[in-house]
Amino acid sequence: MPNGSCLCGAVQFSVDDGGSNMTHCHCSMCRRLHGALFATFYDASGISYTQGEDAIEHYESSPGFPRSFCKHCGSPLPDQATEGDGVYVPAGLMDDDPGVRPEAHIFVESKAACHEITDDLPQRTHYGDGDLSRVVDTPASPERSDAVTGHCQCGTVSFEYTGEPTMVMNCHCSRCRKVKGAAHATNVFVKGDQLRWTGGEDNITNYAHTGAKVFGNAFCKTCGSSVPRARADGSAYNIPAGSLDKAPGADAKGHIFTGSRAPWFEVTDDKPQWDEMPT
Repeated sequence: MPNGSCLCGAVQFSVDDGGSNMTHCHCSMCRRLHGALFATFYDASGISYTQGEDAIEHYESSPGFPRSFCKHCGSPLPDQATEGDGVYVPAGLMDDDPGVRPEAHIFVESKAACHEITDDLPQRTHYGDGDLSRVVDTPASPERSDAVTGHCQCGTVSFEYTGEPTMVMNCHCSRCRKVKGAAHATNVFVKGDQLRWTGGEDNITNYAHTGAKVFGNAFCKTCGSSVPRARADGSAYNIPAGSLDKAPGADAKGHIFTGSRAPWFEVTDDKPQWDEMPT
């Protein structure tokens, strides 16, 4: 059975054989909660936790739909289906190849403005089954022409920044995949004096990953959404692109750490790719 875990390793699990229905979800809730431009889930008949069930927190993102995350590092975790016995597994958590591959993009009407779908997978409206009642969109922050705004899924943590980012990059390293539960992270970097918190700064957990010089994750304690994380000296912020209300103000430069790319994901755009961190 394929195994998975959160970023910090507190929560570990194994997935029952026979996964199916892997899709890339572009809904605004998934983008906020994962901090990624899209999340990737697949269906499993069940999972077995081998460690850390007491570290799991839950947030009801919409009626009857609890989302799970690790209270220590903020990684999104598998969610129990509201109907039946199935489990939705964030594919980025997997240490082993789950043996399934993406079949479609869903909720493409909520796609991030800065993201272009470049593969040949079917693009579905909503879940693809015509049921519009299950769509709950995340409200954007009040529009400002001079700033890019963002917030967590529950709205407790909010922020804005002005000016262009110093860099935007897609990262496929295993740490980014774990902490987003997604195919890759899209990180938006701004200088420290460009960002201003507009609410909820005291509701953020800042996790510094063991053994890493700078890597970590900042997330809302209530809903688990990834939010901007400051460098130790305050000189810069790493902002998860999925938390933003609109395009970040610069295009992604390319893809780094593609040597660690998930076996179930294929890069299909024409941006530069580096196996590791470019010099």
